[in-house]
Amino acid sequence: MGGHTRQDVSLEATLRWELTEEVPGLKVKGLTQYALEEATSVDGLAVPIQVFEGPWNGDPDTVVLQEGVLLRWFTPDTLERLHLSPGLGDLIRRHAAEHPPANIPPATARLLRSEAPEGTELHIVGVHLYLEDDHGRILLGLRHPDSAYAGNTWHFLAVP
Repeated sequence: MGGHTRQDVSLEATLRWELTEEVPGLKVKGLTQYALEEATSVDGLAVPIQVFEGPWNGDPDTVVLQEGVLLRWFTPDTLERLHLSPGLGDLIRRHAAEHPPANIPPATARLLRSEAPEGTELHIVGVHLYLEDDHGRILLGLRHPDSAYAGNTWHFLAVP
């Protein structure tokens, strides 16, 4: 997996390039910056994470993944059942409260506990992509269980 290079004119350009390499066939129109979050690297350093958002209504079963093992759509009310990266559930709930899908009333946002589950390794990433369909479902990817970072954990598509 690559990352931001001097040739990239923006983080969005980096994200689009990485998506073409690692998730060929997933084309997202209308990307916008949503939030700037912070995570802690495995070295204990603060790492800024730019989160982008965009609409995509595709079938995750048709997407070829070069890394990761699975993509699935989830509604915010199912997040408690998933092993998520730290802070991801809070971010998804916040976005869902700010952007309710058409014809669906907004749900009450509930915060997750602030600590990561035991054994979780935080990612070292620079950009995440929040993808939502017309029904308010969020696309998450499952990391391979042998991944060095947050194995067997659901996450946004990420670019380190």
